[in-house]
Amino acid sequence: MNGQTKLELTENLEDYLFDIFEILKEAPVVRIKDIAKRRGVKLSSVVVAVKSLAEKGLINYQKYEYITLTEKGLEIAQKIENRKKILYKFLREILKVSEQSAMRDVHKMEHDLSEETINRIIEFTRGFKNASS
Repeated sequence: MNGQTKLELTENLEDYLFDIFEILKEAPVVRIKDIAKRRGVKLSSVVVAVKSLAEKGLINYQKYEYITLTEKGLEIAQKIENRKKILYKFLREILKVSEQSAMRDVHKMEHDLSEETINRIIEFTRGFKNASS
């Protein structure tokens, strides 16, 4: 992900993009109502977010059509997923945080930590795994 895309993507839009990615893992297509149900928000809120993601070239969206990820959107969603997995692993396996706390905290951390800090956690987690093997 380049720096420009990161600056354009708010926490909320990043969450919407990741939700689309997650829904596509479970279902063959994504609809506005699927996202609204998953997030517990109104359809109009989803439409605003989806239009913004489409304008940024992260999803394909036409009114009354299914939503798909673009290659760029998929790449960013996979990076978000990887970041979440690493932070979760760090909390659970290294810090021994409870599953419930880890799941809640990962969401906060992924948005609030700098890219530099997340990268350091990734490096530390890799090093910790290698040292404990």
